Amino acid sequence: MIATLSGRVRRLHEDRVVLECGGIGYEVYLPPIALREVEKSTSEGGALELVIYYHATRDQPRPVLIGFTSDLDKEFFEKLITVKDIGPMVAARALAAPVAELAAAIARQDEKYLRALPGIGPQKAKNIVAQLQAKVAKFALAVEGAVPEPVTGPTTPDTDGLREMVWEVLVKQLGHRPSEASQLITDALRRRPDPRSPEELFDEIYRGQAAVKARS
Repeated sequence: MIATLSGRVRRLHEDRVVLECGGIGYEVYLPPIALREVEKSTSEGGALELVIYYHATRDQPRPVLIGFTSDLDKEFFEKLITVKDIGPMVAARALAAPVAELAAAIARQDEKYLRALPGIGPQKAKNIVAQLQAKVAKFALAVEGAVPEPVTGPTTPDTDGLREMVWEVLVKQLGHRPSEASQLITDALRRRPDPRSPEELFDEIYRGQAAVKARS
């Protein structure tokens, strides 16, 4: 299993890159969001590190490597491929906008927006909303331009443990300022004092943010 690749860009194509690592050239398919980031940050001959999704099945024995510029983008992609009729290549092509924008569209059940994505027709859009609407609040809170860091938060289910875990994700992965993250969590816990999971707390934070935007 290949989890990451770090090397030099040997060739950059319109939907993939050949990345040379230790004398071996790996062909990696890039979703549109990753391709834009790579084109902005590097060129042929430049250094590049990618987070990798390794795809191989009995029906498709030739492995396909799909590359991402952040763990957060890969995590969202992995949510997307759990949806009925959304395979890895369909999901990768559909990532044509920032993850926060895609997640917000799913959360507000905006099937029209989703249908405009490459490879996503009416039925796939319905499936995405039905299966992911309650699971994408965390991604919808991402701040554009954030540089995610690894998060190793507590796994305890009590409120203090959830608060610390969600604070770390908001700051380290999603790009919020520490004081802003603390306030978002405090406000969410005031509205919903007994979240049972990080997902429920993220959902309440997102609902609060969406309500503020609707009033402004």
